[in-house]
Amino acid sequence: MAAPKLNEEQRKALLIWLSAEYSESLIRKWFEKNAWEPVDPSALTYYRKKWAPEIEAARSERRASAINSGLALKEERVKRLADHADELEVIKWLPDDKGYLRNEKSWRETLDDIAKEMGHRRTGVDIATKELEEFLDRAKNNLPAEQYAAILALAVQTGAS
Repeated sequence: MAAPKLNEEQRKALLIWLSAEYSESLIRKWFEKNAWEPVDPSALTYYRKKWAPEIEAARSERRASAINSGLALKEERVKRLADHADELEVIKWLPDDKGYLRNEKSWRETLDDIAKEMGHRRTGVDIATKELEEFLDRAKNNLPAEQYAAILALAVQTGAS
């Protein structure tokens, strides 16, 4: 059997898809979507073997760049914070020279930083004044007076009104 022929554009695309380790079925769908001649599994195997060094180099480069971006950086920050929290945990109950337990406070703040970094802390909810006024108007018209008074008192108490 003769080797399958791909033009330069198809070859570049195929190398990118193979280095990203996409499935054969997905690669075949992309060939179809681009209106290219279909590629069969034996052709993919052929190109994997023929360009193995280039594919592996592209795969290594792709993985190396992934380590320096996005979620990998977040993971690294969380890891560093966790290491710092572990160091502080060892000394958290040791008072400083004035008798204060500042390490314990730092330890708790570090745990809070970890939770924030991982998205486990809710940020404050800011209700726009107009939206709050509209809500209170609807509540006034649709709720009994005592329930409306309770909602209004809560809004005033929380500083929302």
